[in-house]
Formats: sequence, C-alpha cells, structure tokens
Amino acid sequence: MKQGNKQMGSEMDEGTARVYPKWFWVIAGCALIWNLMGFVIFYGETFQQEAVIAGFEPAQQEWMRSTPRWIYVVFGLSVGTGIVGSVLLLTKKKSCIALFLISFIAVLVQMAYTMLIAGGLKVMGPSGAIMPCVVIFLAGLWLGFSIKSSRHGWLGP
Repeated sequence: MKQGNKQMGSEMDEGTARVYPKWFWVIAGCALIWNLMGFVIFYGETFQQEAVIAGFEPAQQEWMRSTPRWIYVVFGLSVGTGIVGSVLLLTKKKSCIALFLISFIAVLVQMAYTMLIAGGLKVMGPSGAIMPCVVIFLAGLWLGFSIKSSRHGWLGP
C-alpha cells in the first residue's frame, strides 16, 4: 500500500506542478481561432482575390490588385507563425513566444505598408483602419500573453 501511494504521489506531484487558470485556455483557444480565421482571409485574398473584391468600389479594387506579392508573403508569415504559435501556446511550449514575435512584426510590416505607404487609408477611408488596428492589437495581445504565461511558469521547454 505504501509503495502504491508513493508512486501515485510522485505522479500527482508531476501532474499538478503547474496550475493553469481557465482563462489561460480561453485566451489560447481564441488565439488559435483568430489565427485560423486569418488563414481563411489570407487564402481568399491570395488565391481568390477577384471573388473577394467583387463588391468593392473600383478604386478599392485597383488598390487591392496593386498590392505587391511580397506583402502576401509577409501576410502568410504572420498567419502561419500565429497558428503555430497558438498551437504551441495550447501545448504549453515556451517557443510560442518567438513565433508570436515573428507574427507581430510581420503584422506591423504588412499593416504599415498597406495602410500607410500604399495609401490604404485614403482608398478605404477611416473605417478601413478599424480592422488593421484590431489585427495589430490582437497580435500584440497574443505576444504579451505568451510572455506573461512564461513568467508565471505556465510554459515549459
């Protein structure tokens, strides 16, 4: 009986070494869902652009068509690293921080180019800034949350 309790005790100690609040799982799950939605948008804009922009004004369509291919590479990088980072966060791996950092930087590059340099704000209007701001905010949130999770000891190697 003592042998069984000792063994069970050590398993329990290993299994309960880290306590995760329920909101950890909610935020990590939201990060994955958000980044998967980003992939759907990336896929549509990259491979079905004409269908996506069919309802846009002619100036907006021309602006979308003039987006350089390298921006789509950056877009894909931000979404891909965001998805993998989210999965790593859900599996409690510290390496999610590096991926969320890459995703955040890629988001900043993409949004700065499309909205400021390429004139997206002029073409799309002030309401066109809402979604880029949300994307930047959430990419920063996932990065900040992963760093906080690491500091709390919730993430392992």
